[in-house]
Amino acid sequence: MSLPLAFKTFRITRYHMMRELEGLNEAQYLMIPPGREDNILWNCGHLLCSLARLTYVFTDHPLPIPEEYLGLFGKNTNALQWDMPPDVDGVMGLFRTLPMKIEADYLAGTFTNYKPLQIVPDDDIASVEEAIAFHCFHEGLHIGKVLTLKEAMGLPVKGG
Repeated sequence: MSLPLAFKTFRITRYHMMRELEGLNEAQYLMIPPGREDNILWNCGHLLCSLARLTYVFTDHPLPIPEEYLGLFGKNTNALQWDMPPDVDGVMGLFRTLPMKIEADYLAGTFTNYKPLQIVPDDDIASVEEAIAFHCFHEGLHIGKVLTLKEAMGLPVKGG
C-alpha cells in the first residue's frame, strides 16, 4: 500500500513549519508577544492535538498523546491560561514524531471506520485521507501565526 497525495502534501507542509522552528530556544517557544494570547509552543501543541484527534480519535483509537495536552492546546485554549508552561521538549518531540507514526499506522491499515466530522456546513471530513488533507490547510494557517510571532519577537522568518 502506498501513501495517498494528502500525505505528500502534509510532508511538504510540515517541512515548511519545521524550517521556521529551526534554531528556536525554549524562551522563544514560550514568549507571548504583547497583545497576543499565544506563543509558538501553543501553536505547535494545538496542531499536535488536532492531528491526533483527526486521525486516531475519529477512527476509534486511543489518543496517542497525553490527554492533558487537550486542556493546554485544544480548541478555545491559549497560552495565557497556563499555570505553568508545558515541557517544550516533550511537546516538540511528539510534534516531530507523530507524523511518522501516522504514516506507519496508515500503511498498517490502522485507520478504518472514520467517524465523519463536520467542519463547515454541508460538508464532512469522511476519511483519514481527508483529515490529513484538511490538516495541511490548518497547519498552513498556523505557519502564518508562527511567522507573525517570530516577527513580533524580532526574529527572522524564512517564509515560502
